[in-house]
Amino acid sequence: MKILFYSHFFKPETGAASVRADYFVKALRSAGHEVLIVSSKPNYPLGKIFDGFNKKLIVKNEKENIIYLPILFVSSHSALGRLFSYLSYFTFSPIYLLFKNYKPDIVISSSPPIFTSLAALIYSKIKGSKFIFDIRDVWPDIGIELGILTNKFSIKGLSVIEKCLLKNSDKIIVTAEGDKKNILAKLNNSNNCEIIFNGADTDIFKPRTAVEKENIRDKFSIPKDKLVIIYFGSYNHGMNDIETLGDFLIHEKLKNKNFHFLSIGSGDNLKNLIGKINGKISYTSIDSLPMEEVAQLVAASDISIIPRKNIRNDTGGNIPVKCYESWASGIPVLLSNIDDAEVSEIFNKCGSGVLVGPDNIETLVDGFDNLLKNDLNKIGLHGRQFVIDNFDRRRQSEKLLSLL
Repeated sequence: MKILFYSHFFKPETGAASVRADYFVKALRSAGHEVLIVSSKPNYPLGKIFDGFNKKLIVKNEKENIIYLPILFVSSHSALGRLFSYLSYFTFSPIYLLFKNYKPDIVISSSPPIFTSLAALIYSKIKGSKFIFDIRDVWPDIGIELGILTNKFSIKGLSVIEKCLLKNSDKIIVTAEGDKKNILAKLNNSNNCEIIFNGADTDIFKPRTAVEKENIRDKFSIPKDKLVIIYFGSYNHGMNDIETLGDFLIHEKLKNKNFHFLSIGSGDNLKNLIGKINGKISYTSIDSLPMEEVAQLVAASDISIIPRKNIRNDTGGNIPVKCYESWASGIPVLLSNIDDAEVSEIFNKCGSGVLVGPDNIETLVDGFDNLLKNDLNKIGLHGRQFVIDNFDRRRQSEKLLSLL
């Protein structure tokens, strides 16, 4: 079949959204389907267009059948700036496709941003194509809970868009049981929603030998005589609790710990974090790297820390992708999250790390102490086997084929 994958995020970006989309596309192509990807020019999470994508208004990757379209206000992280960025892609992308006159059998789009999926739905209706709606986070619900959405008119408008998308989707995909329950409460058709979990590519995220770890640390000037705590991911406003992360790193009880903090990522809150820890702890901050190099640094670390905000199960039930990727790399995770969510259920089944409650710096510090009482290498390798058995990224992505 001819399939249009309509996305706001795609490689060479390395965020969770673009990685999920890329593995879906690989699964579709491996099954013999023709896939055209239409995305905005890569800019996440740096907030600027990637090198090599500014020379032309429209950039085409003929080899991989990807079209990158322009967007406005990419450097703005304000709510209004993001809105104009989303709306510019919402407006320009369907116009371009209509002039291209591409007639797909199926249109697949991932949300957020919800405006991109609305554009994809409109285009599918014009062309008479089936529409698959992939929901990574439930909007506007999650935006309301995180305090990103407060204006009642904006909330109302986004709720209308969400209702339109749910009503007109031929199939809906979510990443967690909690999100499925949320969506089913809004649908009349209980057979229309399926779960495809996120996961990790266990060929890329994998353990390294002691010698390999030393070489990786040498390459990136990471101390070899310190315990390395890694945080990799977005520093933008969202589900990651960056303020608590900063407080944890400079906590009085950690002063006698011989550790080095490794940060991979960028976003609005990175500057504040660096300002908080600079001169107080040993650290390395890297803005962005290809996935293969991120995987090397994860495997060369000792503990992955993932501080999450207090989010209800039915608005953000999906477990962080970096949790799977850390486990696949053979390192344990220190995670803060509400205890009665699906995240906690999966985490406890895995048993590779320590789970504590959110919004509490003292419990995070105590969780770190408890984690250090274990053999980090042993429990880390246990986590890898858990991911191989249950959350291998390729096998999860292949579930999409059964929906076609």
